[in-house]
Amino acid sequence: MNVNEIPPPAGTRLRRIKTASRILRLVIGVSLVIGAPYTVAVYFGWLPPFPAEKILVSPNQLYASPYEMPMTVWALGLVRLGLSVFCGLVLYHLFRLYERGILFSAKNVRDIRFLGYYLIIDWVVIYQLESMSHRMALSLNQPFIGLMIIFVAWIMDEGRRIQEEQDLTV
Repeated sequence: MNVNEIPPPAGTRLRRIKTASRILRLVIGVSLVIGAPYTVAVYFGWLPPFPAEKILVSPNQLYASPYEMPMTVWALGLVRLGLSVFCGLVLYHLFRLYERGILFSAKNVRDIRFLGYYLIIDWVVIYQLESMSHRMALSLNQPFIGLMIIFVAWIMDEGRRIQEEQDLTV
């Protein structure tokens, strides 16, 4: 965009946000409706995985079937699976808010904050799984990014509160 050009009106920007959010919500919805049940069915052994596909529980733990997994690995993998599905639901909700034009509300902040906590909790579970495999290959990127997301959510919440206070001031 040229410096001398007039920026598009706020309505156009909001329409683009709504359209992009609708598309992402559709992709997340399809993956939750199709991908999550398939993954759960494979994880419980109700369906065989695709040929030459294995169940990845953590970076160093790969299994051909759920029956090969030790019970603690299976349980921690189930925790990761549940957290991932819940994270998908939170993302679906967040993009639904964006699609409705709700960009800076307490619900948005709550959802974004959860995504940060999700990354940290998932890292802790992966740490436990990796310690069982005796091949620790962990980095601190995931909890660091989680903390940054929580920080951004805090800034958004403070900005939202400041805006609410200004709206109430005459």
